[in-house]
Amino acid sequence: MASLSEQLDEMLEEIGGVVNLTIEEREKVTLAGADVLARNLKQATRNAGHYNANRKIGKMTHLADSVDVGNLDGTKADGSTAVGFTKKDANHARIAHFLNDGTRFIQGDSFIDDARDKSQKEVLEAQSKVLKKIQEKKRGDS
Repeated sequence: MASLSEQLDEMLEEIGGVVNLTIEEREKVTLAGADVLARNLKQATRNAGHYNANRKIGKMTHLADSVDVGNLDGTKADGSTAVGFTKKDANHARIAHFLNDGTRFIQGDSFIDDARDKSQKEVLEAQSKVLKKIQEKKRGDS
């Protein structure tokens, strides 16, 4: 598998070079990738056994159902889009961290790391499609 740098170089070559993007355009690009990662992270959380479909839902949602996309707490409006676990009903991010990395009592299973690594190519492809559309629109406007 090609390194991230090589994949980005290929993507730039594919879309025709560097494009100056506004913050709104950057958000569209990063959101496309974030949506892919979020979908894959939800699936990885379920597949890792961190989901019990028979559990009675009370005030706390399942870990897989707490994946969130957007400008999460503490992020700037710079065009980036974050993917993480919500804190709405519990600190799901903390729980996910313990399950992923492990503790002295729990063996970690790296489901977050694996989902992120396996999603890399698909995320770049989704972002590349959006970049192409933006570039085509800019060329048409010129």
